[in-house]
Amino acid sequence: MSRIKLILLLTLFVLTVSCNVHTFTFGEGPSEDYTKVLKQHNFIGGFISNKTPVINEINDETNYSIIIKQSFLDGLYAIFSFGLYTPTTIIIIK
Repeated sequence: MSRIKLILLLTLFVLTVSCNVHTFTFGEGPSEDYTKVLKQHNFIGGFISNKTPVINEINDETNYSIIIKQSFLDGLYAIFSFGLYTPTTIIIIK
């Protein structure tokens, strides 16, 4: 395999390996027009986590959705820190 093909294949792999999204819907789902974006800070590839963000907005709620994903910018942080810092984005919709 030529060197250029190998570099392109590795680049494609790195850009697509962490494209996962988890969506959790509670009750009837979101009914208000409220969205909040939080960051969870993980270290060493996610093996060590800083504390999970406190989500006071949904303490008494019954209808909401939570989306947990690694955004493109989160992936860039992970790549440039060689996996030492891997943030995650948490989106609350109610």
